[in-house]
Amino acid sequence: MNIEAAVALAKGLLEQLFMSSAPTQLLVFVVHGLIVYAIAFTFLSYFNRKPEVLQWTPVAPFFAAISMVFALFLAFHAADIWTHKREAERAFIQAGSAIKRFDELVGPSQLNLPEAHRELGRYVKYVFKDEWRKNRNQKGSDRAEGAFRNLQEVVLKATQTLPSSTATQLNVLMNDIARTRSDRLWIGGNHTEVSSWLAVALLGFLTHLAVASVHFDRRRAGAVALALLASTTTIAYWSLGIVADPYRHSGQLNPSAWIDNLPE
Repeated sequence: MNIEAAVALAKGLLEQLFMSSAPTQLLVFVVHGLIVYAIAFTFLSYFNRKPEVLQWTPVAPFFAAISMVFALFLAFHAADIWTHKREAERAFIQAGSAIKRFDELVGPSQLNLPEAHRELGRYVKYVFKDEWRKNRNQKGSDRAEGAFRNLQEVVLKATQTLPSSTATQLNVLMNDIARTRSDRLWIGGNHTEVSSWLAVALLGFLTHLAVASVHFDRRRAGAVALALLASTTTIAYWSLGIVADPYRHSGQLNPSAWIDNLPE
């Protein structure tokens, strides 16, 4: 297996994990924490049995060097995840605002463009059914793309007979709809950074070994310290895992609410 295939496989597994329910993710991270704890405690026990254990034991402040690197990477990783979440929510709100304004503008009370209203409804329907529900915003829908192109054609024809200010307003709203869709699909397809998760997990593992190393001469104290550290990292990973996929809770961001009377 080459590197690209391994990365793709890891990304797929992580995405499946982040799509899972919160209890399932917690279970996975607890199992991970127990495995890391077991390895670190075995590492501690091996050196604890050596007669010259004190000569193998680093000075206590040593573990801070590794743990600080781990803390920094974890903080940067968490910042990226929360940034993606905020960007996803902002794109959703901006898309809804642009679509609602467009729907009002082409409605009977203003420009009265029933064909544009119909194509807009088809676009929202396919975004909701295909991109949102079926593809989980990880890739675009041909039906949504086709409906959007039809909407563009309708708008292009309409702008030829409309005042320039109104035509400009329609085009601006169309650009907003297209841009927010691109933002949403990009975030949906790129929210999982395999290299970042791998780096954080490996640094967390090394932090466990560092804590174990400064307790070579105190096996019971090391067991307590490792248990606390494993619990802490498990909670930290789980807290990030449940928000890593910004579209996991599709009911909270429902595009069917963008317009009234969504066509069947």
